[in-house]
Amino acid sequence: MAKSLAELRDERASALNELEALNTEIGDDAPTAEQESKFDELDKKGDVLDSAIKRLEKVQQHELRTKAPVTSTNPQRQTDTETNSDEFSSIDVGETLKPRFADLGELALAVRKACIPNGTRDSRLEYQAAIDGAGAKYDSEGGFLMGSSISAQIWDGLNATPDNLLGMTDNYTVEGESLTFNANAETSRATGSRYGGTRGYWLAEGDQMTRTEPKWRQVKIEPHQLGVLSSVTDKLLRGSGIALGQYLTKAAVEEINFMIGDAIMNGSGAGKPLGILNSGCLVSVAKDTGQAAKTITTSNIVNMWSRMSARARAGAIWLINQDIEPQLFQLSLDVGTGGLPVYMPPGGLSQAPYSTIFNRPVIATEYNATLGTVGDIILCNPKYYVTGTKGGVETALSIHLYFDYNKTAFRFLFEVDGQTWLNSAITPFKGTSNTQSPFVALASRA
Repeated sequence: MAKSLAELRDERASALNELEALNTEIGDDAPTAEQESKFDELDKKGDVLDSAIKRLEKVQQHELRTKAPVTSTNPQRQTDTETNSDEFSSIDVGETLKPRFADLGELALAVRKACIPNGTRDSRLEYQAAIDGAGAKYDSEGGFLMGSSISAQIWDGLNATPDNLLGMTDNYTVEGESLTFNANAETSRATGSRYGGTRGYWLAEGDQMTRTEPKWRQVKIEPHQLGVLSSVTDKLLRGSGIALGQYLTKAAVEEINFMIGDAIMNGSGAGKPLGILNSGCLVSVAKDTGQAAKTITTSNIVNMWSRMSARARAGAIWLINQDIEPQLFQLSLDVGTGGLPVYMPPGGLSQAPYSTIFNRPVIATEYNATLGTVGDIILCNPKYYVTGTKGGVETALSIHLYFDYNKTAFRFLFEVDGQTWLNSAITPFKGTSNTQSPFVALASRA
């Protein structure tokens, strides 16, 4: 009776273990005739099993192709006698046939087995050779891509984090090295200045229209690379494959999210995104006269709200450091002889998943500065911050980088850039001379 693929792989692993044990037994001594004969026998057995495994894998792929249910999204086309591949768009057969690893731990174990001398390479591995000018090198100098399914797990986790600022921005996919937008050069809402110089006129019958020439500026998004490199001992890898995959995925998600969030808020723009606090359009609201250090007052909040551009208020959020929450709980608006709380905790009067101020969500982050420092509380509309990402999270691993330490290296790469759509605060059409912006912070109260 023909052996199953699992049985063949088990037999191949057993032959490898025997081969490794024999090699250890021989050590640096010259092998005996019996040892040499046994080594050759195990080596040939491994080759035969490798060929059998490859043949059976191909047979299974053909069976999948035959059994894969292919349906059309167009009911009419399901009855047609003449069809082509373009008509069957509900299933990607290539994705159906592509084998997947269940998690990062399973993949790591497969890579380790593949990189052992005379080891078995799992057909699910996609090799990423190292490139050194002239071309590709050998496995010992390269690594293995983790595949789209595992990278997708990391990307989904990144988007699921509650303080994921990247997911709140106006995000675009960058296919080349950079992406350039033509944006309006608006700095004032006065007539003749809106949208960089666009102006409308009321016309009488037969009037000639007046031409306007709005000014433009360019916003260039050039993704910067963000990398995370982790190593894990082979002992831990062998003993805790599944748990290891869960831990590394979580760690990579949280670290990438942290670095991106911190850059969106505090980035210098040099080799990383230009953060909100370093943007030319940030409005800084002065503290109250005689205000004590490390405090927040109701008038601070009201003044910040009044500087938020009216057009941006609908999507505005408050980003805070948790240090300021005791201050927020004590704020109230005077109404007659009583008062109303300014800060509404979640599940309270607001009946919202987040706390709110002026009915806008309040989100605590690690990226905000501590109490009394610029950035401890920010009112912003993140859709006025543009980001560009280049694909998803690229993941790879190798046992060779820290081979002499018995460790496996895991690498995570992500490319992103960002900046505010506006480079200047806006002078309002009417009212005071106070400028307005989608990004408002409170000045230092140290």
